[in-house]
Amino acid sequence: MIPPVAGVPAAPSSVSATAASQSPANGFGDTIASALESVSQAEFNADALATDVALGGDTSVQELMVAMTKASLSVDLLVQVRNKAVEAYQEVMRMQI
Repeated sequence: MIPPVAGVPAAPSSVSATAASQSPANGFGDTIASALESVSQAEFNADALATDVALGGDTSVQELMVAMTKASLSVDLLVQVRNKAVEAYQEVMRMQI
């Protein structure tokens, strides 16, 4: 007997509540600035953990690798978002009025 496939769990209520509670004053620029800050923070965190490992601190190599992977993926995502934004801008500029 094959067990049934479970459905996709609903999104946490905090995510939908946060998105719904944003005021119109929080625009695209604020969102981009927040994303840049989180990428920068991930890189600083990975750098601090690498320094701690190099100095023989309490940080394990596994923690360092997780932090470095998160930072790398954050930068990759940021680059892809930038590429899509530039592509969208170029497409708008090619439009004839």
